[in-house]
Amino acid sequence: MRVKRRKTMALLAAVSIVCAQSTVSDVFAAGAEEVAAQENNAVSIEYLTLQPGERDDSVNLNWYAPEGTQNAIVRMGDKTVEASVRALHTPTKVVEGKYTDTGKIVCQATVSGLSKGTEYSYQISYDNGNTWSKKYSYETPNAGEFRFGFTSDPQIKENGETNNGGWNPSDGKNQTGWAVMLDKMKEEDVNLIVSAGDQVEDQSWGKSSEYAAFFAPEEMTSLLYAPAVGNHDRHYMFDDHFNLPNEMSVDGNAASLNQVKTTFRGQNSGTSQSHGNYIQATADEIAQSAESNGVTPNKDGQYDFVERREMETKGNYYYLYNNVLFVTLNTGAYPGGNDNENAGNVNVPSASKDNSEAEAIVSNFRTTLNAATAEYSGQYQWLVVTHHKSTQTVAKHAADSDIENYVDAGFEQVMDEFDVDFVLGGHDHVYSRSYVLKNGQRNAERLDDFHDPDGVIYLTGNCCSDMQYYTPFEKVDKTNNADYPVLANGQTGSEAYLAGNLPIGNQEWNQEYSPSYAVFDVADNKISVNVYNLSGDSNAPESKLIDSFSVTKNANGGELKNGLENKKSSIAMTQTAQYNSGMQNPDGGVMEIIDYNTVTGWAYAVNGVTGNLTAIPMKNKNAVDKIALLDGKNINIKEIVENNYKGFSYGDMTSVAVSPNGEKLAVAIQSSDYSVAGCLAVFLCGADGTLSFDQIYEAGVQPDMVTFTPDSKKILSADEGEPRNGYEAGSIDPKGTVTVIDLTNQNVSHLDFTVFDSEAKRAELVQNGVILKKGTAPSVDLEPEYIAANDKTAYVTLQEANAIAIVDLQTLSIENICSAGYEDYEKYPIDIDKKDAAYRPVSYPSLRGIRMPDGISLFESNGKTYIVTANEGDSREWNEYLNEAECNFGKGQTSPSGKITAENSGLTGKVVFFDQNDYEGLNSEYDYLFGGRSFTVYCVDGSGMKEVYTSGNELEAKTAAYFPQYFNCSNDSAEIDDRSGKKGVEAESVTIGTVGEKTYAFIGLERIGGVMAYDITNPDKILFANYINSRDFSKDIAGDVSPEGLCMISASESADGNAYLLASCEVSGTVAAYKLISQNIDSSDDDNTDNNHDNNIDHNGSGHGGADTEDLNNQESKTNALKTGDHAPVIGTGIGMVLALSAIIVILKYRRSKNTITNTK
Repeated sequence: MRVKRRKTMALLAAVSIVCAQSTVSDVFAAGAEEVAAQENNAVSIEYLTLQPGERDDSVNLNWYAPEGTQNAIVRMGDKTVEASVRALHTPTKVVEGKYTDTGKIVCQATVSGLSKGTEYSYQISYDNGNTWSKKYSYETPNAGEFRFGFTSDPQIKENGETNNGGWNPSDGKNQTGWAVMLDKMKEEDVNLIVSAGDQVEDQSWGKSSEYAAFFAPEEMTSLLYAPAVGNHDRHYMFDDHFNLPNEMSVDGNAASLNQVKTTFRGQNSGTSQSHGNYIQATADEIAQSAESNGVTPNKDGQYDFVERREMETKGNYYYLYNNVLFVTLNTGAYPGGNDNENAGNVNVPSASKDNSEAEAIVSNFRTTLNAATAEYSGQYQWLVVTHHKSTQTVAKHAADSDIENYVDAGFEQVMDEFDVDFVLGGHDHVYSRSYVLKNGQRNAERLDDFHDPDGVIYLTGNCCSDMQYYTPFEKVDKTNNADYPVLANGQTGSEAYLAGNLPIGNQEWNQEYSPSYAVFDVADNKISVNVYNLSGDSNAPESKLIDSFSVTKNANGGELKNGLENKKSSIAMTQTAQYNSGMQNPDGGVMEIIDYNTVTGWAYAVNGVTGNLTAIPMKNKNAVDKIALLDGKNINIKEIVENNYKGFSYGDMTSVAVSPNGEKLAVAIQSSDYSVAGCLAVFLCGADGTLSFDQIYEAGVQPDMVTFTPDSKKILSADEGEPRNGYEAGSIDPKGTVTVIDLTNQNVSHLDFTVFDSEAKRAELVQNGVILKKGTAPSVDLEPEYIAANDKTAYVTLQEANAIAIVDLQTLSIENICSAGYEDYEKYPIDIDKKDAAYRPVSYPSLRGIRMPDGISLFESNGKTYIVTANEGDSREWNEYLNEAECNFGKGQTSPSGKITAENSGLTGKVVFFDQNDYEGLNSEYDYLFGGRSFTVYCVDGSGMKEVYTSGNELEAKTAAYFPQYFNCSNDSAEIDDRSGKKGVEAESVTIGTVGEKTYAFIGLERIGGVMAYDITNPDKILFANYINSRDFSKDIAGDVSPEGLCMISASESADGNAYLLASCEVSGTVAAYKLISQNIDSSDDDNTDNNHDNNIDHNGSGHGGADTEDLNNQESKTNALKTGDHAPVIGTGIGMVLALSAIIVILKYRRSKNTITNTK
């Protein structure tokens, strides 16, 4: 079904190859030096271009040779082939000065059998290899992945005309814009460029000078170029310039496409002679036998443009490139008829016809797609269609009658029928992207990351040379169309469109009056697309990203991951879904904080690296037996803030919150200048996940967390105010503040800690255990980190000060600052030895953990307010300043107090202690670690807060039991004990939720990963419930790593009636969705119903929860010690086993060093 260009030509080519075969072989038996010596740059090679071969191991070449050329050969690497040679087509009308190629010879060759990922040089000879052209180069794609570029409408115009808006070429010529765009494409390492057509401007049989400018860039000889026929390309010159693979025949045989007579003479007036190929002449034209482009009316009174009709049918072709089947269709034609609006208009004689012309053309498309899919059946994963006249566009051609005819004839239905993934069009000189469409309707949310979309994505490419652009809603060619386009607001037609209403299919569009191109990155079952405009300096332009999206097919997140106590717990935790941003960062910041809109069903996650807020629809996340991959859409918050907050220098987005009523969303933005106030940007939430800018409020310095009060009437932010340039003279230590925005009256308050600056107040804070830097006022030293609030009161963690501030939201005052307390590591033995590659907890009488809470949450029980903190810990490291004291016990160093030594502890590695020298509020008799490796529950009372529970060492003990090989590993390394000498598991975040009839605290562990669940229904008896960790430890960073933010979705607020916990993981760049199911556990079947039985942990209101040394010792006879090399984590009874291990180690160390480390001073 491939084209038979000329029967005689094919015969000539075959004979030439056979006859010349021995000669060619003899020529290339010569050595490399001899061949090199024969090079001659004077060998005339014009319009040289490369097209794809039938597969990616072949390449097609096309060029013009001098008049009289009788044979040509191509040498590419060690491959040598004979080219076919033929005369040029003669245009319908030859205009002297316009058509200057008369007499030249068209040469076409195909080189096959090329290797993957190989750079080839190639040359051309007309004298059997005696003389060679200069060397050209071509590189084949790598196996399994490649990049292709998409362009449209270079439309090279001889006079160099450009648009004056946006980016402009340095010399003001569209030819230069085209060349610069190709340079950018090559910089992107594309292997192939597909074009939606209109290579040149002149559509009256073409112009030699325009093609010369089009082919001038070097990239045309080194990159594959696969063109579509545009309405400006319907001439024989196109056929002469390109060597298309698997081109469908148009010569009238049984397998060929039908050449369709098209009768269209214009959108409204009927005066155009450049549209249809068989158009009715007017009475005057017939009477005068008026010529049109070399054609006069025939005996039937018709202008019969044979060349145009043939070229409207040619250019349908296909090829397989890696795992993508590309099909190029020719929509350059203007089918007439089907024009009810002009049916009575004598100036539009084709209007009253039916739509059979378009139907016949679309039938050709179906024939082409049938041929392509049959030939390469089972060999491709992706199907991409390129054509010219976009059916999903937003500018001048949005209401065109001929495009409507294609749609009515079933063009888009054919795309659905063949399961096409992308349809790439042009013609309208504007960039646009459709929703996923099926049957002409939206079949997906407004997204940027798709997984197995059911439908087609249509792209319209903007002009890629700067020649001409069209502005949406400015004008249309057909002004009276009543039923097309179909608009998103339910209206139809030209008039409604011109009022500013977008077509229903459109998701994104862009018009910046700059050359545009797209890069498709194909990696097996995923295609990522970036769309760019040229911008910046005209001599050295930049590429500005204007759109980005990805599609993944036939993928899932692997097997469902279950909580480690699902069989015995009151709450089952199962990972059923995951969003993957495609980015990882060992330093974090990718998916940081997440919140959920309970009304719309969309979640929003902060990507601090890109400045985007990722909107994730949680409506369709059900998976049967695999983890579902969630779709997402990136919202460029940085751009929105910069456009709406003039004078503000955007630095970093740190947090997001959705109002409980679902109406608004707020993000916290820090300034690029650490000492300047940040802002809170507020948006209105759309049902489709979109955000509409509402207002920006000034926050304090470095807003680090934002939240709403439960009544949605106030927005709060914790403004950290860190001294990021250190404490040197002249450096600024900004005030830490809490911003309160009252949305009912728009009042903005910045609450600071100045009231505590007095000598008496400061001394009181220090006396109560609040840690302050010596000689520093609390108003600048205190750094608000996180907020939990009800409608009347907010509780703010002051992490570095190890404190919690209580804020009265009615009086707008900070009422109290309470110490968060300390973990006692004499009572709760811990492992701070990073060298022993095992979990070996030891009691240290002189050691305390400064809790330094990060995340905080609250709940109500029996009329009392309780707050829960995740005790992460944090040091201060600003320029030369650092408040860490790192002690290397392997080199004989001791703890800062001198009470812990290598001799009395057995420690051999480094341990990071808090350096007290510059601080008040601590006891010099103790050594201190950063963080508590725990979470703590406090009851709020009239005097402040009372501690009712702490997990002590339980988080560490349990992770050691479940994952002994990865105990205290970090979030960028799976090495055991990596964090033992620092902050251990690092409880980062906490959220509260109700599942069934029980209330749970969920604690995210930043380093080893995963989320702990505790039953806090009865604050006097808090019980461990479950632990889920969806990290993949086979690699340092894989799966869900480093949960930074947690968000609870109650069963009543989710789409499927199940409760969920979302964990945004900043290192892996993922969001994990854990389904939460309430379970009734029969205590008669399981003697561990509270999930703590084996640990003998006292939870009877004693104010602690870690495993006591005595309890551990009581288990020493139960099991042998676990070893680092065990092949799998111990599940269920593993806790008891590891705690038994701990007991054995404790006894051994007691014998070796009297177990409890004694004071040496």
